[in-house]
Amino acid sequence: MYTHVIFDLDGTLLSTIDDLADAGNHVCQAHGWPTHTVDEFKYMVGNGIPNLVRRFTPDGISEEEFQAALAEYSTYYDAHKQDKTAPYPGIPQLLAALKGAGIHTAVLSNKAHSLTSPVVEHYFPGVFEYVQGALPDVPLKPDPALLHTLMEKIGAAPETTLFVGDSNVDVATGKNGGLTVCGVLWGFREREELKDAGAEWIIHSPDQLAAIVTGTALLTGSQAMFAAGLLGMGRLAAVPTETVYGLAADATLGSAVQAVYEAKGRPESKPLNVLVDGMDMVKTICWDIPEDAYKLAEAFWPGPLTMILRGNGSLPPTVSAGGKTQGVRCPNHPDTLAVIKALGHPLACPSANRSGRPSPKLAGEVLAQLAGRIDAVLDGGPCTVGVESTILDLTVVPYRILRQGGLSQEQIEAVLGLGKVQ
Repeated sequence: MYTHVIFDLDGTLLSTIDDLADAGNHVCQAHGWPTHTVDEFKYMVGNGIPNLVRRFTPDGISEEEFQAALAEYSTYYDAHKQDKTAPYPGIPQLLAALKGAGIHTAVLSNKAHSLTSPVVEHYFPGVFEYVQGALPDVPLKPDPALLHTLMEKIGAAPETTLFVGDSNVDVATGKNGGLTVCGVLWGFREREELKDAGAEWIIHSPDQLAAIVTGTALLTGSQAMFAAGLLGMGRLAAVPTETVYGLAADATLGSAVQAVYEAKGRPESKPLNVLVDGMDMVKTICWDIPEDAYKLAEAFWPGPLTMILRGNGSLPPTVSAGGKTQGVRCPNHPDTLAVIKALGHPLACPSANRSGRPSPKLAGEVLAQLAGRIDAVLDGGPCTVGVESTILDLTVVPYRILRQGGLSQEQIEAVLGLGKVQ
């Protein structure tokens, strides 16, 4: 696991190429020079604005004309640098995940420091420990001079620091500084350039970077079997449901259940509900099940209803916090149902948040809270209900709603009849 991550800015954190290209073409049009496509500009950037201007201006212009073009570019870009610039999708969630995992982050850019610092603070206020742009009379990347200065300021050791960028300049910068380098494919350059430059990692989404840095893997729905395998080994994985993401452990493994409490910071006096794939699995962990439970399962499962029943003692006592009852639910999400079926056991599964914080509805929101604390997140897309399940206690008469969630009392009474629920 890395303790520090240093990011390039343009093409890595921010999609700035449209504003850079617009400024360049503004200068070209003003002088009657040929303009360039955005894709062409992607191969002009990376070594600071003076080098960018030299690349888009025609060969043979005088030094006076170049300096005039540089001044025009800087003035126009300064006025329009936020017209189209925005963080790449997933970057805010990545940064939140790294911060939640205690990872130190910084930015190193070849853009002038007078531009870099305010741009970073505008788009990522208070996120980075240190931001370093280009300074007069100091070599630009890939020279490691500013990188070494930055690392000293944030206390970063080469063996636990990852450099992240989108170009061969970034890869060379990290290599020159003795760092491991991760190249990103959502920026300005292609895989072959990053590979040839020697990047140890090449990724296509910010979620992959969170996994590399924190050790929490991001899985897709097609990897449900892999998630089940992790759970069977006593590991923890966040799984999607129609309500919110849940933090899952094999409910039959006491050590894994204990790890859920620790990952969430949840008091051990609060019992855990379990996810099942149907009433046949419920019968293996509960007894004295009322007929109404079967009616409700028929009507609302899979769905946002948790039923409190009498546990039969087959699960570790940590699941029920030493109590005699057990909450059970069948989630309405194909990926998690596939995990349960593959595992063959119920999942001890509270919401996948740190205790006291909002329940997550997206995989990125899980990473923001639990990256580095759990082994995997199974990304099943956004939760469709977005509120937690209704909890109905069937061990008392009349039945009692303990938490109002995605299912209303009126819907329950339509199945069981009036007067059975309070």
